[in-house]
Amino acid sequence: MQSIKKQAGSMLMSALFIAILMLALGLALVNILSSSAHNNAVEYYGARAFLAAQSGIEQKLVQLFPVGATIGGCLDETISFDTPNLLNCTVALTCTSTGAITDSSVPSGSVNVFRISSSATCPINSCPVGDTCRKDFWQTQRSISVEAKTLN
Repeated sequence: MQSIKKQAGSMLMSALFIAILMLALGLALVNILSSSAHNNAVEYYGARAFLAAQSGIEQKLVQLFPVGATIGGCLDETISFDTPNLLNCTVALTCTSTGAITDSSVPSGSVNVFRISSSATCPINSCPVGDTCRKDFWQTQRSISVEAKTLN
């Protein structure tokens, strides 16, 4: 009988150890899932900024090379989107032109080369101008550069 009393409470210690171990595993799993959700959000908003930058490039190419018209001007500009998918995204476009570069593959013998750079910024949370941004304010930014040349 006395040996039974010496072991009293060992099951309680084992149960407590298992409970603490399960709690630690649960907290680790919650941390992994939260990190994964955050990474998915960053990837989504990064793709959104990339599409905004790409849209800016395409808009500038349409301005430079209009169908059936002469080549447009190469000016820097900033575009703000108001479409639902690109809401609050701003795109800074820079355009540089290098003219009369010798190119034997075209009939005229020279081409104009345009370098267009697009940098899109899409804020995730709003941060009013003049206010200090909250700790959780963040934004994504993507940049694209394209070179295009005339064919005549």
